[in-house]
Amino acid sequence: MPNPANPAQSAMPAQLVQIAYRVPDLEAACHEWAQKVGAGPFLVRRHLPVTATHNGQPAVYDHSAAFGQWGPVMLEIIQLHECEPASMRTVLEHEQPGQVNHFACFVDDLASSSAALEEQGMPLTMSLTSSSGMEVHFHDARHVLGGILELYVGNEHLRGFYDKVAALAVGWDGSDVVRYIDQS
Repeated sequence: MPNPANPAQSAMPAQLVQIAYRVPDLEAACHEWAQKVGAGPFLVRRHLPVTATHNGQPAVYDHSAAFGQWGPVMLEIIQLHECEPASMRTVLEHEQPGQVNHFACFVDDLASSSAALEEQGMPLTMSLTSSSGMEVHFHDARHVLGGILELYVGNEHLRGFYDKVAALAVGWDGSDVVRYIDQS
């Protein structure tokens, strides 16, 4: 949140926890990231069940994701299967290979953090609710960060998942790169 001593400071959340890339082939990308930068191992979820909205209207966001550790942050690799309406797809899809899709941050208050970003010209592009009931907001921050900004409250369940991914990387020997997990 902004620093009262420096009113020009952005409302950008400071707790960056994840960097995400969109790819055409999820498994191939997991192996590539593991080989090139040592990220992983990756926990993969296919067709994550989410309820999405765009501009307050129902939307479709069908994606599969792989989660691995890359140094101090989680790396998410996304394969997008369907994204509608077109106005949402325009923001969430990137045509350049290797371009960041989004940066994720933990926030204490989702509504106030989202409102602050909207006031700074970063509109809410998509809201979604995961199968566990977690609310997530995606803001169009391409003009500031070169990608989307994903916000969520770092609750116990979510932090537990982040800890699990990080723990798998400790002492990892580079084998068994892709590990499928259930949707729970």
